[in-house]
Amino acid sequence: MKVLYIPWSKALEYCYKLASMILDDNLEVDAIVAVSRGGLVPARIISDVLGVDEVVVIRSKFWGTGVHVRKEPEISAHEKMNFENLKILVVDEVTDTGATLSKITELARSLGASDIKTAVLHFKSTSKFKPDYYVEKLDEWVWIFYPWSLGETLYELAKKRNGDIVKNAMEILRELNAVELYLDPLRIIESIERYIKMDNRK
Repeated sequence: MKVLYIPWSKALEYCYKLASMILDDNLEVDAIVAVSRGGLVPARIISDVLGVDEVVVIRSKFWGTGVHVRKEPEISAHEKMNFENLKILVVDEVTDTGATLSKITELARSLGASDIKTAVLHFKSTSKFKPDYYVEKLDEWVWIFYPWSLGETLYELAKKRNGDIVKNAMEILRELNAVELYLDPLRIIESIERYIKMDNRK
């Protein structure tokens, strides 16, 4: 599996570039829908740049590392949503198959949104859904390793290799030349060990 590692500096650059593209388009936005968990950081930055304080979080469960874990996205929210006559911007980090963005835009439309736009950092050519805004299009399929999913992604990638998961995780970091880390190695190991314990409880 090919992995594209995105350090924090590059991820933040992409977030602000995406926000700037939306500003340049003079898009009017009443509310932002942040797709949890991957879209939370980009959505927060974009909401700040656009001056939109109405942010609704919708959880989508669809992927494991590099594989589908469900036939279609499982969508859930922890608050009552009312998009009647609102201009909505849906923000996620990546569109891979397009299933999540498609389902969420359908939901927003059914809840009365007057206009719906979508924005992601990465648009993969495998996606059947083309977002309105994106920073980079990827023609070759890769698993994107965002910095806000360090523990989770490392654990899932390390599990795919034979041998000790913790040792594998540290090898992966070296292979990816992941030098822009904000956890010391011992904390990263503790994080991986927590994922191992959670997985063992299932």
